[in-house]
Amino acid sequence: MSKRKTEGITEPQTRTLRAICQIFDSTGLPPTVKELAEVLGISHASAHEQIAQLVRKGYLRKEEKKARSIVIVKRHE
Repeated sequence: MSKRKTEGITEPQTRTLRAICQIFDSTGLPPTVKELAEVLGISHASAHEQIAQLVRKGYLRKEEKKARSIVIVKRHE
């Protein structure tokens, strides 16, 4: 799999961010890590790591002590 960066985030991170945005836009709620992993066809640990990387890069933030803690800070266009 390619490690190319797309405007500061990798292709897998771009797919993750797009999936989070699509789920949020269709349901009005952010996905849980489990739901995101299922949608992307990746492990729970991989989904968690993708979210952590997007938080570090400023695309997402997480709210404390919430199951649906993902907050979209900026969208990748």
